[in-house]
Amino acid sequence: MLASALALVGSVSCHEVEKPSGSVVISFSTAAPVTRAGEVGDGNVADGGGIYVDDDSGNPDLFIAIANYSGDVIATYTGTNTANAELIDDATATQVSVRFKNITNSGEYTVFALANTSGVTWGVPSASDWTSSLTTASSISNLKFNDLGEYGTLSVTDRMPLSAKGKLTISENLNGHVELEMLRCVGKVGFMFKNETGEPLTLTGCHVGIEEISPTQGYLFPRDEGTDTAGTARDLDLFSGSMSIGVDQTTPLYGMQLVFPSVAPERALGSRYFCNISFTVDNEPKTFTELPIHDKMSRDIQALGRNQYLQITTRINKGLDISFNFEVIDWTNKREEIVFH
Repeated sequence: MLASALALVGSVSCHEVEKPSGSVVISFSTAAPVTRAGEVGDGNVADGGGIYVDDDSGNPDLFIAIANYSGDVIATYTGTNTANAELIDDATATQVSVRFKNITNSGEYTVFALANTSGVTWGVPSASDWTSSLTTASSISNLKFNDLGEYGTLSVTDRMPLSAKGKLTISENLNGHVELEMLRCVGKVGFMFKNETGEPLTLTGCHVGIEEISPTQGYLFPRDEGTDTAGTARDLDLFSGSMSIGVDQTTPLYGMQLVFPSVAPERALGSRYFCNISFTVDNEPKTFTELPIHDKMSRDIQALGRNQYLQITTRINKGLDISFNFEVIDWTNKREEIVFH
């Protein structure tokens, strides 16, 4: 009896159940919004770090193109459900998934995605472009922003262009799934004074600038060679004017300066950025020219990438001693301050 039971068990074979054919899913995620004004689901991301979702329709401000090995675009999605592509579940600021149903060949594909471009005046393509003129991977890869402005400034409240690019493998069953992270197409530069004298200070005639950090144009998608730089590099004027700083107070001089991802210019001593800072404190002028921008390990910062944040801090200590700190961090993470009582 036991031998019969063992024989029966031995005759049972296990196999993986195939998914229904023709299910190609592309999912996009973003970092959590930095401010609570842009909580998931409300469609209004205050820092521009999430995918904008229309409150009425539920459709994301999102374009997707899939290109085959030959570089031809074979499928697109322009932010609404169609016969060939549809949203899976509700789109949110941090998560969107789209299923494509019209892909008829297996193989390796390239996915391009661009979010938050409706209403943006940077010369980015419209929905009609994605279904008409943008028919090759090359035409999409070479898309560029218009100039950010004279000093690279832009007022952004609830939308900032995001992009993603990655590889997708589709099986013989015409199934495939890839998850990509949407990143801001630009970098951010910020500057602050930090008063550590213990007394109120008044600074006048302030000027802060970085040499050759901002190109005149930028690419929408990461370049295969690892740099997004386009156009001619130019100086970035971070701040000009005057301000007052209270005791032990950190005061940003300018809340947001956007730059296209760029590589530090070639110098006689190598590739590096230089910062120029000048101001007057207690009627004493302070001028610092060509300060090399280093990281915490005193290494030259040789590139500023998309979705990165360069923070420049000037500390004024007792005796009016001046020190500087430069830091590059990912411009993504949500920061919480927790107070224990």
